[in-house]
Amino acid sequence: MNLPHPPRGAQAAAVAVCALLLVAGRADAASPARPHDHLRPGPVNPTADTAAHALIANDGGDDGATDRDDPTAGFAQQNRMTTAPGTTVGPGALVNARQQAGRLPTLPTRWSEVTNVPLQPEDKQYADPVASNFGAGFGLNSGRVSALAVDGDTVYEGAADGGLWRSDDDGRHWKPLSDHQQTLAMGALAVNPADHSLWIGTGEPSNSGDAYSGLGIYRSTDRGRTWKQVGKRMDGSVVPRITFDGRGHVYAATDEGVLRHDADDTTSDWTIALAPGDPDAGLTSAATDVAVRPGTGGRQVVAVIAGWFTSDGGANGIYESDDSGKPGTWHKVTPTGDLAGVLPGRSSLSYSADGHELFALVGDATNNSSDGDVFRSATGDAAGPWTTVADEDVLKAAGAQNSEPTDSAWYNQYVAVDPTDPEHVYAAFSEVFESWDAGKTWATIGPYWNFGLKCYVQGPIAGGCPMTTHPDQHAIAFGTDHRVYFGNDGGVYERSATLRPDPVLPSEGWTNLNQGLHTLQYYDAAYGRDPATGGLSTWGGTQDNGNVLSLPGARELYQPAGGDGGYVVVDPHNADRAVNEYVDLDMELTTNGGRSEGTTPSYTNISPACSWNADLPGCDPGPEFIAPYTSDVGDLNHWVAGGRYVWDNGGKGWDTRCTAASCDWRNVHDTGEHHSITALATNGGVTYAGWEDWSGSHYASGIDTNAGGTWHRLTAPLPKRYVTSLTVDPHNPLHVWATYGGFTWVYVTGAGEGHVFESTDGGTTWTDRTGDLPDAPVGALTLWHGHVVVGTDVGAFAAAPNPTGGYTWYRLAGALPNAGIVSLDVSDDGGRLLVGTHGRGLWSTGLW
Repeated sequence: MNLPHPPRGAQAAAVAVCALLLVAGRADAASPARPHDHLRPGPVNPTADTAAHALIANDGGDDGATDRDDPTAGFAQQNRMTTAPGTTVGPGALVNARQQAGRLPTLPTRWSEVTNVPLQPEDKQYADPVASNFGAGFGLNSGRVSALAVDGDTVYEGAADGGLWRSDDDGRHWKPLSDHQQTLAMGALAVNPADHSLWIGTGEPSNSGDAYSGLGIYRSTDRGRTWKQVGKRMDGSVVPRITFDGRGHVYAATDEGVLRHDADDTTSDWTIALAPGDPDAGLTSAATDVAVRPGTGGRQVVAVIAGWFTSDGGANGIYESDDSGKPGTWHKVTPTGDLAGVLPGRSSLSYSADGHELFALVGDATNNSSDGDVFRSATGDAAGPWTTVADEDVLKAAGAQNSEPTDSAWYNQYVAVDPTDPEHVYAAFSEVFESWDAGKTWATIGPYWNFGLKCYVQGPIAGGCPMTTHPDQHAIAFGTDHRVYFGNDGGVYERSATLRPDPVLPSEGWTNLNQGLHTLQYYDAAYGRDPATGGLSTWGGTQDNGNVLSLPGARELYQPAGGDGGYVVVDPHNADRAVNEYVDLDMELTTNGGRSEGTTPSYTNISPACSWNADLPGCDPGPEFIAPYTSDVGDLNHWVAGGRYVWDNGGKGWDTRCTAASCDWRNVHDTGEHHSITALATNGGVTYAGWEDWSGSHYASGIDTNAGGTWHRLTAPLPKRYVTSLTVDPHNPLHVWATYGGFTWVYVTGAGEGHVFESTDGGTTWTDRTGDLPDAPVGALTLWHGHVVVGTDVGAFAAAPNPTGGYTWYRLAGALPNAGIVSLDVSDDGGRLLVGTHGRGLWSTGLW
């Protein structure tokens, strides 16, 4: 099935339809309304020599052809923005870019945090029966959580690209601690019981395409306020786990293998304890987890190696050291029992406190960890014998609401034994499961959603069930007083470890801790005037937290449409009029600000893409996962959208409609087979479309335009990298700017020069305006009061023409966090600049 949303609300068949959607392979939904396609089977497999092979999905056919509809290609879009035309970035790129930024002159800038209130996805005023999450039971949401750690009443949270946060009252209030560190990409967190120091592994291990890598491992002795790097900087690090042996040593599971270090030393370099893969090939020794067996005095250490964290590699397996994890003391274990013959992919380990039992959630490397099972070694030995204690059938019988409950183990997973009770075990995929008898029986305590439960009541006042967590689980930590903390794509939740599941309502007992976390991961955002007050509102699309609306003075953000959000078009004079995107160019139009009482739809689907309008003749087969569309800079009713084709709505604005029988979108240009449009700009009859092609042996990108009257491909020398944005002068359609992601040839072979380019003749010739901007991906550009403003992975910068005909760049200093910037917008009166980040929400400033 290929339906845009599981219908629900007043429709009696809601649960059945949702179940069918999940059976059809849409199981890892970001939300009940919007199953997120980037979590269909398989993560990026960077084993191939080219970006094309590394960042596309194989359809499994005998000819090895690629399937552009597979979401593996979709979620890899974010990777291509950074690495294209290669698959990796050379060492020092991010740090050097930040140093370059620091050398630029600064403009003191007063930043205001726009999204400094919590996101409420279940406000009864925004209860669209198809698009919203109303009644799901998630409570307040924040961005994706990578890691959790607890030290007494102090809880630490690591956000995907939102940095380190601390709560001193068990998660009731939060404080950001790392907004101006060199990296905000969090991997593992761990507190050393010996001295209460906090260890911070940077580089998110979710394997998602929008995950940022880090710069190594840090130690803090003042509760996260300041950090000191442990050993050498590790560019591009990914750190799934940090753990201590109680004998003065610390271990880290990383992309380079298992590392070992003295826990009271930060100056010496890490020792590579285990790296059995090819030393000349990256990620062949990736360690997905490492654990020290309790009761052995730190002598016995176990780890899992999986090629590229998820896939089949020559070194895959469970490894064990019987000599305190020292190099040269490790051997590959031959598992017995149910694990015999299983090739481990992404896997998690957890011992009971006495070391007598060992649990493992093991992804299947032969299918890129697209599914996994939970195993138990009742002897505590890594060799087993192992018994399967949870698989798909077991978890379905336990009440899982996801019809493929063990799917996407490459993205969602952990297993954890209660340190106070060896029989009490938690396991998680997209949902949270609990066992009180060492895995013999399970209960679904964090169901995927509440819609399929008997307690759920449909209609305008949906609900009736206890709160559940947001789907897609990533982290767990045990605290004092039997508190357990859980992290997922929607933030942090808490539950008592002593609360046994009620047979009828097993999900009772959750506490939502997202009130003070501001870590939303935006893809795009724009201003609009609130028609009720005249104040500035914002619309934006976010990773897994839907299309988010902020209203002036409101105490909460609202989510009229759930799931993943993408690009937005907003009437700058009336924020009730907006077009939101799910994924793959699933555009939906609202003229009432997304408000609904629960039975009347507030959105109209206007997508010309085959994924959402399959019966439309000539539908678009190739949109990006986050596909661009925009309005004309001179006519708010004229819109263009891009997949493989350039689509034009003919100026119909908010009257635009598109069904299989009648569609206002016209296909005005074909960029070519295997091409997908990444950026668009239009002024009157002149349109520019940036595209990429990653289907062949070499990555390709370019810009097509109809400037001059007919569509043609620009031949001027421009970088062969991802075109992130196009901006056309409102007063001159032949004056256009282009920005590029990635890094230059210094770090990526074949990447060329420059990030910001200007043309005054419709793209025939271009001038490189990059100047002394940092060599870092540029995500967006806007024109503001005679200035050019760009957002990059290392900050925001502005420039004005200088007397020599060039541009002088300045850094917009101040409180803006060091999260990657993905979008820029200017208010209708020109008074405010809006910055969208992928990890720290939205920020704004006035003229400096």
